[in-house]
Amino acid sequence: MKILVIILIIVVLVILVVKSKKSDKQNLKELVKKSFPKHTIIEKFGTVMICEINHRNEPDELVFIRINPNRKKNINRNGRRLNSEYPAIPTTKELKNDFNSHLN
Repeated sequence: MKILVIILIIVVLVILVVKSKKSDKQNLKELVKKSFPKHTIIEKFGTVMICEINHRNEPDELVFIRINPNRKKNINRNGRRLNSEYPAIPTTKELKNDFNSHLN
């Protein structure tokens, strides 16, 4: 009986540790929403887009953000849009440094 209780406690602790690690890891869309609350954030096909709504009530894409672990950080301008690739999920500070001049 004591062994069963100990095994149950260990299983519950393992489940709590796994859930806490998942909640600590933010996804990119939520991170961008917290970084740029005034803009509309859309996610399609693994790409997060920072948009503003134009006079026709349509989203106007300003920044495309992709995560590609096989490449270095790359930000290039393509017309009015910025295309950016990161090897891992960037920090809020890094996003603001990279995009504030373009979004303001």
